[in-house]
Formats: sequence, C-alpha cells, structure tokens
Amino acid sequence: MSSAELPGPSYGARTQRYLLAAIGPVGVAGANFLLSFSMLRLERPEMFGTFAFLFAAALFTIGISSALFGAPLQALHAGDAANGSGVAAAIASAAVVASLVAAPVFGMLGVAIGLTPIVAICYAAFAMLTILRSVGRAWTYADERPSRVAISDASYAAVTLVTFAATIAPGRIAPAQAVYPALALGTAVAIGALGRRFAALLWRPRRAALRCYGAIWNGQSRWSLLAVIATEAVANAHIYLLTFLAGAAAVAPVAASALLVRPINVIQNALIEYERPQIARFLAVGAMGEVERSIRLFRGVLLLAWAATVALATTILIVRPGLVFPASYDLATVRLASALWAAVSLVIVVQMPINVLLQAAGGFRGLAAASLAAGAVSVSGVLLAILLAAPVWTIAAIVPGWLVSMIIVERAARTFRRQFLPAG
Repeated sequence: MSSAELPGPSYGARTQRYLLAAIGPVGVAGANFLLSFSMLRLERPEMFGTFAFLFAAALFTIGISSALFGAPLQALHAGDAANGSGVAAAIASAAVVASLVAAPVFGMLGVAIGLTPIVAICYAAFAMLTILRSVGRAWTYADERPSRVAISDASYAAVTLVTFAATIAPGRIAPAQAVYPALALGTAVAIGALGRRFAALLWRPRRAALRCYGAIWNGQSRWSLLAVIATEAVANAHIYLLTFLAGAAAVAPVAASALLVRPINVIQNALIEYERPQIARFLAVGAMGEVERSIRLFRGVLLLAWAATVALATTILIVRPGLVFPASYDLATVRLASALWAAVSLVIVVQMPINVLLQAAGGFRGLAAASLAAGAVSVSGVLLAILLAAPVWTIAAIVPGWLVSMIIVERAARTFRRQFLPAG
C-alpha cells in the first residue's frame, strides 16, 4: 500500500474528534460572549465601543502568534517529528521575547484610549499572556494532546467569568475596569493548565534556540505574518478606522451586531487548530485523498454552523431583539448590520478550508499575496464608506476584500494540487 493510499479516520471518528476539538473553544467563546454581552448591557455605548476596540486589538495577538509561531510549528512538527523538540524550543524562545515586547505596546495603547494606569497594566498582561497561550495551544495540538487544550480552555472560561462576576457584584468596581484583570487572570491560569511540559519549554528559553528561529522566520513566519496583518486589515479595518475617525460610539452598533455571528467564528477557529496539524500529517505521507476528505468535511461543518447561527440570530432579531440589545441601540441599524455580518461570514466560511490547506503545506507566501490584495481593497472600501455613508456600511465594504482573497487562494490551491498529485 502506497503512502497516498493510507486509510484515514472515518467520518464518524472525525466528527467525534471535531466535537472534542470544539469543546474548549466553545467554552472560551462562551466566556468572551458573556463578557461582551455584559459590557453591552451594563456600560454606555461609548464604553462598550472602547472595550470592543481593545478586545479586538488584544485578540489580534492570537493571529500574530499563529503566524509567527503556531502555524510554522505545526507544519514543521508534522514534517520532521524527530526535530520537533528543536523546532518547539526555537519557537518558544521567540514567543517569550515577542510577549515581552508586546506588553508595553499594549499598555501604552490602553492608556492612550483612556484606561487608568493599573487597568492598562492588566490589559497589557492579558495581551502578553494571550501570545503565550496561543503558542501553547498550537504546540499541544501538534503534540497530539487535545484533551489538555480542552482543560486549558475550560480553565480560562471559568476563571475569567468567576473573577469578573465576583469583582463587579459588590457594585464598587465598574465593569469597564474589572474586565481586563479578569481576562489577565483567566489567561494566566489557562497557560498553567497546558501542563508542565509547556511551562518548562517557556521557562528555559535559550539563545541558541532563538537563533534557530531565524531559519523559521525566513522560510515560513515572515510570509505568514504578512498574511495575518493583511487579513486583519480585511477583517477588522472597520473597527480600527471607525474608532480613530468616528469615535468609539460609532463602533458600538457594529460590534454589538457582530455578537450574533460569533458562534461561527468560534467553531471555525476551533476546527482550524484541529485540522491544520491533521492535514499537515496527511501531506507528509502523501495521503492527498485524506486531505480532500478533510477539506470537504471541514467546509460542510462550517456551512452547517453558519446556517444554524444565522437562523438563531434571525429569530432573536424578529422575536425578541431586546434580549440582546439595549433600547439605546437603533434596531434597524442592528438588523442591517447583522445581515451584512452574515454575508461576510459566509464568504469566509467557504474560503477557510483552502486557507488551512495552504497553511499546512507551508504556502504562506501565496496566502500573504492574497491577503495583501484583499487588505488594499477592504481598507479603501471602508474609508469610502466612512466618508460617504453610515458606519454600518463599513461591514459591507469588507466583503469585496474577502472575495478577492477567495479568488487568489483558490488559484493557489489549484496550482498546489497540480504540483502535489504527481508526487502522491
């Protein structure tokens, strides 16, 4: 039996693994949703807009961390298991340095947007620890210990929510001040829950290992980072530009409506982290048939999640919108924004499995080209929407960017398949 004919897990087995992979991220997303929902209900629109901006900026470190460390780690770990520990040491050393550099940057951002110094320090700690947690989750998945990731995610969700609730319950501390310490503590506990092996990897960064990261940077990370930065411009240009050009209050309805499609992002991110190392392992042994099966199932699950989420969001908006949105929010704007978010998320869902295929194959340069083209389109569209229309139309302005990205990525995937199949 050739390597290309190696049997993979059945659809039933894959579905069970999907459920295991989704448990932790669903809990994390639930905690983040409850925090966002609490801020939406308990704070003024401008305070919620500030939180939405800072939270999006902090979570951007997950994308950066995945680009610099997580995706290359999983691709290299699968292709060279014997050198996996060396790769992990190099990436962990670089991640520690990156987190230390990020902390003061996010602290200054918090102060600039109006946080008190103490709260800004907590926000900086949350961003710094998020980088390390993201690397730990990627390394633990590559080490084939998904249950440990689920425990870590559950720890984050529980500690963050309990801390936030306990802090605001007496009524002496405002939610806008309590949310960042809760996030920092929850993230710290989640890192500890990843286990001693990852803690030891972080605790002993070595200069030699850090120097080895240079080869990873040249081969994978620089292109992956460029792709993530450009993708962030496609996905969140409206949040950043609205905040700086129109103020935090203009962000509030746009960010609030995005909560209704959050479950799609949760499932998508969970399955990306599960499928990327799986596809990398299939590619390493030439099992292209299993790769295609994974892509089909991946896309099918995402489309099912999209349909269910849109149905639930539509029901809420028609039957009882006040369950989510305070009376201070214009309902017509929220409904329009929700419909636009549904369109955006559908385009992303269709494209994402092919993105993961190229990531697993190390095709970061092609992804970077797609993201740069899409980012240019989206940023231009958002600026025009801010100048000529209501803030809600900035959501529609990012759809063309995603469509451009989809076209380029599909072409890159077809090229990869033609090159790979003769070797399989």
